[in-house]
Formats: sequence, structure tokens, C-alpha cells
Amino acid sequence: MTETRADTICVIDDDQAVRESMVALLEASGYTVKPFASADDFLRRQGSQSTDCLLLDLNMPGLNGLELLELLRSRGVTAPAIVLTANGERFGARLTRAGVLKVLHKPVSETDLLQWIETALASRKASPTGK
Repeated sequence: MTETRADTICVIDDDQAVRESMVALLEASGYTVKPFASADDFLRRQGSQSTDCLLLDLNMPGLNGLELLELLRSRGVTAPAIVLTANGERFGARLTRAGVLKVLHKPVSETDLLQWIETALASRKASPTGK
């Protein structure tokens, strides 16, 4: 049985199959996972609650992952962010300015995803604010 960790990962992806597979993988790896179908869904349900890591799809209807991250950063949210995309090259500089830790291109290997989440969580714990 996998031990449950205190770390909470928010998965924001409009593709239900991708979202469900990420939730299954992360929960099987012991994380607490909160899935959201869109940026608006995240803002409505998560609000100002803290999270330890954001896993964002870049291309979604409404606010895209980058726009959501920029909004969260403007509100003082410092949680590390990993962006998933099939095509994110056009946002390169903006992704860097928004503090994206890593851009992973779909399809993402489970090993790479889990390694980058561990890196994100380690960076959060090493941060002076710990937010």
C-alpha cells in the first residue's frame, strides 16, 4: 500500500482522459490530488486555498494555463508550476517570466512527470516563504 503524502497537487486540464490518468498516477504515488476541468473551475473551487504544486495544461478554453498562472502570481501564489502541452513554443518567454519550473510535452512519461513533481516540491520546501 502506498503511503499518503501531505503534498497536494492541483491538476488543471480540460481533457478528462488526461486528467483522470494523471490523478490515478499521482494518487497511486501517494499524493493528494485535486483535479479541475478548467482554469475557471480551479478559481471557483480552489480559490485562495494553498497548493503545493500546480500541474497545468497550457491550451484550454477560456483562461489558458499560462493566463491562470499569471493571475495566480499576481495574487501572490508562489506554488511551483509544471506546464503540460502539445505545443507551447509560442509562450516560451512568458512561461519563464511566470515562473514555470518545467514545460513537459505531451505525451509525458510517468517517470519524467513524477521526477519533476518531486523537483517542484523540493524547490517549494527550500523556498524561504515555503508558499
